[in-house]
Amino acid sequence: MNTRPCRNVYVHVPFCNGKCAYCAFYSEPEVNPASVTQWLDRLENDAARKSAQTLTLDTLYIGGGTPTALPPETLKRLFRILERHFSFLPGEEISIECNPESLTEEKAEILARHVNRVSMGVQSFRPDFREKIGRRPSDAHAVETALRLLRANGIDNIGFDLIYALPGETLANWREELDTALSHGVRHISAYSLSIEEGTELAARRLPPEDNELSFAMWEAAQEILAAHGMPRYEISNYASKPYECRHNQNVWHAEPYLGLGPAACSFDGAVRFTEVSPLARWLAGIPPEADVIRYEKRLGEMFIMGLRTVRGWKKSEFSRVSRLPWREMWSTIIGKQLQDGMLQETPDRIFPTEKGLAFWNDLAEAYL
Repeated sequence: MNTRPCRNVYVHVPFCNGKCAYCAFYSEPEVNPASVTQWLDRLENDAARKSAQTLTLDTLYIGGGTPTALPPETLKRLFRILERHFSFLPGEEISIECNPESLTEEKAEILARHVNRVSMGVQSFRPDFREKIGRRPSDAHAVETALRLLRANGIDNIGFDLIYALPGETLANWREELDTALSHGVRHISAYSLSIEEGTELAARRLPPEDNELSFAMWEAAQEILAAHGMPRYEISNYASKPYECRHNQNVWHAEPYLGLGPAACSFDGAVRFTEVSPLARWLAGIPPEADVIRYEKRLGEMFIMGLRTVRGWKKSEFSRVSRLPWREMWSTIIGKQLQDGMLQETPDRIFPTEKGLAFWNDLAEAYL
């Protein structure tokens, strides 16, 4: 396993206009102008220094936090930095996360000059469910307004992030949420079961344990409804028609190297994973990233199971880029049992999870670690 230059970059914007009760991602709960300037200064230094690790980029993903919480001039400077220090392949995918309530006409115009894919954090269309998970108040028409602004500026590759198994939510409620999402004509939907993460406000509330049976029924309903509208599942929690699958995430799941910029951002050089420190003050102080150095077999197992999160799984040609040994030589006994148990399928050219394997991916994955 060798280090390789990367064609994928992730930028972490660590600022939000508040902190949602379910969110375990690192973020600062306010957009402080002085902190934003310091973050951008350090980001520019890192981009200049680390761009030598990259080839011409295939994907750029700007996440957070809430990138669209940044003021317009900050967004402009962020894109100037990235375009100054990185070059892009023709047909590149440039994604940004967006919360509908923080998008303005001016920001939509800025995005349209630099990105071609937007992932919108909706979580739920119902105000009562949004309130239960501590989602910031939003105008009833915020989603419609954000979609109109983006589309008016020529951005049509738009996706929604949704959360299901919310407190008090029924299967009928969830099916209504999916129908509402589809009515907006978006290209991609990410649907995640609510996870109560340690250290979040939801964890402190001591909510009743998750109803696993109901959550599974909601996961199945997502595939049923979205596939019927031309957006089948392509990863455990992601749905899209073929041209609109998130290329950045597909690359990461299939062990392509990527560079992460910003506090808490991860990088992978083909052999070692690095995580930038957080909170922002520690990162600004120049504390180096933490390196996750593990033995070859364990890293290869980690890479293999990430590819098995996807419906397509692994092609032999893909896997040969990251391993000198075929998967059958690495895990013959494990794979044989999982084929027998109906968790995997294998062809001469490919190995991939069944619906059962995707549904019980944690069990599938544990065998390789």
